[in-house]
Amino acid sequence: MPELIRSVVARARMYFKDRRRSPRLSMRISFSLSILKTAKIKGANGNRTIKGHTRDVSVKGLALMLPQIHLDGHHLAAEGKELQLTLELAEGCVTMLVISNRYEQLDEGELGCKYLIGAKIIKIDDEDRRRLEQFIARNLKGEPTGPKAEVN
Repeated sequence: MPELIRSVVARARMYFKDRRRSPRLSMRISFSLSILKTAKIKGANGNRTIKGHTRDVSVKGLALMLPQIHLDGHHLAAEGKELQLTLELAEGCVTMLVISNRYEQLDEGELGCKYLIGAKIIKIDDEDRRRLEQFIARNLKGEPTGPKAEVN
């Protein structure tokens, strides 16, 4: 039932005004995602990652497209779960901590990704934030992008 509610809300946003305040850049950018482990979990063998791509990006959050919603037995969109995200920009990688706001399973997958996670950026180094802001500003103005990013 929660999946149905999430799906209805997501579709309703298409018809009503988008309330987000940060400009969103609709762009496919590759990333790797891992679960931030604050305590050593019995049986865990290092940080495994999962690859995906963004649907859109802003300075406050991202829409992440993933092929699966679980990693090492953990639900990636679980409440309060901190995730380490590394965006692969043409200018170099940008690393940040994110936390999921919502997720949904898509009816139709995109490049093998059938889950969408809306994530809020909770921690990012000043230098990485500056590079991300410049990247978004440049692309919103329509300046050319590097080979790793693809405009949707």
